[in-house]
Amino acid sequence: MAFDVLLFGAGNLGSRYLQGIVRSSALLSLTVVDPSSSAIERARSRWLEAGGQHCNHQIRWFDSIPSERECFDLAIVATSAEGRAAHIESIASQFNVRYWVLEKVLAQSVAELELINQATSQSQVAWVNTTRRMMVWYHTLERVFVSRGPIKCVYSGGLWGLACNSIHFLDLICWWTGEKLESINTEGLDSSWFESKRAGYFEVTGKILAQYSCGSTLTLETHDTAETQPMRVDLADGTVWRVDEVNGIASNSSGEMICGCLEPQSQLSARLVDDILLRGQCDLPKLEESVAVHSVLLDAMLKHWNLSYNRNDLRVPIT
Repeated sequence: MAFDVLLFGAGNLGSRYLQGIVRSSALLSLTVVDPSSSAIERARSRWLEAGGQHCNHQIRWFDSIPSERECFDLAIVATSAEGRAAHIESIASQFNVRYWVLEKVLAQSVAELELINQATSQSQVAWVNTTRRMMVWYHTLERVFVSRGPIKCVYSGGLWGLACNSIHFLDLICWWTGEKLESINTEGLDSSWFESKRAGYFEVTGKILAQYSCGSTLTLETHDTAETQPMRVDLADGTVWRVDEVNGIASNSSGEMICGCLEPQSQLSARLVDDILLRGQCDLPKLEESVAVHSVLLDAMLKHWNLSYNRNDLRVPIT
């Protein structure tokens, strides 16, 4: 029998999921939902380009979730952060869902994180798609860094989207060290925010400093005139690693080198879906672990947003 899979959100990222899911070894019955006809058409095109017409999976396209379904083995929610909690609540209220994969940033407020927690509480497991945890290269580095903390990590570059992408690095340090994120200092952020590539969402330049439970730190910095630098990782024994994601080279101060690459979503999705549906597990962080990191991030960014514009908003407009 085929596994029933819901992909809610068929935009740019959702369509990349589909490109990878084509190669899933599990037999799938896919329900793809997006209210935008243009998003559906682009996703359909990418599905076909990836070989969708030649695979054994069944796929159906909708502008809303068909009511005849009662359950899904897996629901992937690939929408933007605004309204994601409400979408998850709606899906959970209508269908029994065994497993979830949720995109990040998960939400725009700590209150919405709690709504997501509650909505998925009757399912077996929910995971959050901070993808470096799935990448072969980063697993190799994790084995090098484990038990060699506390570490000091610095990542600096141009307009790489600190507000929306910092969750990847914040989660990465939790994974590499086994520590919990305790605080984020935003005093180094600029007070002027600017509209991101996605209309209605905002980004900010400057620097944040994250502190972890056993002494590890992470500094993230972005400036419009800066060039992206390799991520620097200082281990407790004095070894310094530089992780160059652009060129796929990690090297240390002793001359050791580990090569790899950042795998795109289209290369990860088949393995992700197969791990979940065939084995009931995957390398992504579980929702409760990711919510703990998101809570610190969203609280810090919302306070900075309100301080920047003398507001009392309840949500920070990032995605």
